[in-house]
Amino acid sequence: MPGLYIPLVALVAGFSSAALYVVGLGGSVWGVFLVLISPLPIYIAGLKWGSLAAGAAGVFAVMAAVVAGDLLLASVFSVAFMMPAFFLTHLAIRPVGGDGDDPVWPGATRLTLALMAVGLLEVAVAALAISMTEAGLPGTVRSNLSLLAESLYGARSSHGPDAVTDVVDLVDFWDSLVLGCILAVVLAAHAAMGALAQGLVSGGATPLRPSPAFGRLRLPAWPSVAALLLAATVLGLDALEGDRVGTAGFLIHVLTGFLLVLCVGFLLQGLAVLHALTRGMGAQPFILAGSYMAVLVFQPFGAMVFAAVGFAECWANFRERFGVGDDAATER
Repeated sequence: MPGLYIPLVALVAGFSSAALYVVGLGGSVWGVFLVLISPLPIYIAGLKWGSLAAGAAGVFAVMAAVVAGDLLLASVFSVAFMMPAFFLTHLAIRPVGGDGDDPVWPGATRLTLALMAVGLLEVAVAALAISMTEAGLPGTVRSNLSLLAESLYGARSSHGPDAVTDVVDLVDFWDSLVLGCILAVVLAAHAAMGALAQGLVSGGATPLRPSPAFGRLRLPAWPSVAALLLAATVLGLDALEGDRVGTAGFLIHVLTGFLLVLCVGFLLQGLAVLHALTRGMGAQPFILAGSYMAVLVFQPFGAMVFAAVGFAECWANFRERFGVGDDAATER
């Protein structure tokens, strides 16, 4: 499309993203879904019309969110959705080698590592921002989680002391997981929206780049080693500082967030193993559809199963063991 139409594309994509986000903040279950798919128009604009369209669309989206909502919500929208969508799209459409006639495009591995890096940065930014509140990171998370739990259990109304105990137990279990879980879901949504956008662009016209071979995704060793070190550190700090307050509490929340972000990469690698093992099977579409449905429905256990497979793949090499690992070695 001629460059003259890029501003129009950016305007439509930006306002579509902002509308999904603002409407989704209404509070319903469907609202959460709308918030999570809000980056989709940015990915479509970038993968079809380039980085300029994606960047301008992101700017329009944030401006619209400021007008329709408030500065805080627009800031969250920008940091959690728009900036990662632009960065990942820009990275995806930049060749990493070859020449003009035969470019080499970043593969699923490189894009997944970039997604994980974005997630680690977002955990750090979110933790620092929340720590500036009066209650600090642990206190703010616990107070908001307590309010949510009390609304679910009705602890202050008709359920008596047992409900209060349930609330305390729920908060004690989930408090350090909240930040990481939220950002892990956001990262998984980015991966899904990017893949969906590439599929839509490829189906309707010639995309700027071919779709990466997802079954070739192979993470290096460092995420698995880092995950083990993070898990050991969190368990050690939790054993020493069971109340999870102060500096130790802050570190537990942040390191747990880092660990859950890495788990998103393991989840994607686990799904990539399934893609590779079922390649060539006539029933592959049904197997994949059932597996993805299990991941979505049986949360968090469905995702944990494939994340465990992806983590084990770093040493078990399932694809080589089943004779489908030759292509995986060529992934960039």
